[in-house]
Amino acid sequence: IELALATCKAVKASVPDAAIIGPATSDVPLPFLESLFASGVLEYLDAVSVHPYREYSMSPETAGTDYQKVRELIERYAPAEKRGMPIISSEWGYSSLIKGVSLEKQEAYIVRMQLYNLLNGIPISIWYDWKNDGIDSSEIEHNFGTVSYHLKPKPAYNAIHTMNKQLQEFTFSRRIDVKNDNDFVMLFKNDKGDYKISAWTMIPEHPVVLDIKLTEVRSLTASDGRGNELKLKTDHGSLVLDLGALPQYITL
Repeated sequence: IELALATCKAVKASVPDAAIIGPATSDVPLPFLESLFASGVLEYLDAVSVHPYREYSMSPETAGTDYQKVRELIERYAPAEKRGMPIISSEWGYSSLIKGVSLEKQEAYIVRMQLYNLLNGIPISIWYDWKNDGIDSSEIEHNFGTVSYHLKPKPAYNAIHTMNKQLQEFTFSRRIDVKNDNDFVMLFKNDKGDYKISAWTMIPEHPVVLDIKLTEVRSLTASDGRGNELKLKTDHGSLVLDLGALPQYITL
């Protein structure tokens, strides 16, 4: 901690405009972070970076509590002008090894990690890893990738490609309340005034009714998380979504 503080001071003294991001911790070790922040290092940091890895039984949405606790520590120890500094998810992933997550769950989690981080105000999210490090299906480090060791796209690659294509030029607006904390319905908007919804659930697939009257919508299209066209349902003029583990996209 003393070395980190001294290094930050030296960097800022030599390059006052340098952006310093740290400490890039493995997981979110709150006792260590509190000790580090108490040293005064937040005076020199421009963002706090963590690697929010967790047990494979815990989905990306479980990181919210960690982010909140890190923000509370920043609020407690940062100078007044830096209490709103961003948190960066600088490394995070789920390995599709035999005892890890399935390819389908990795496919869903890579998208949900990105979207859930947006919901929590995390401006940068870096997935680990873009490419498998080997071909052993029982080796954890060989299975984090979005593509195989021989560069064949895995389901995760196609899912993140679909997300990028669907949400290009759209900005997150707000989460739509559907009266269930396990359901996520996120609203996006672009500069043209168009709207996009991305929606999924943490629990088994089920329908939800959105308080959106279709008589007020000029056009409506939908795609599943793999880019395939979806047929939407209605209930008394309101939109019905069948939520699943992989986020889907609705364009209004």
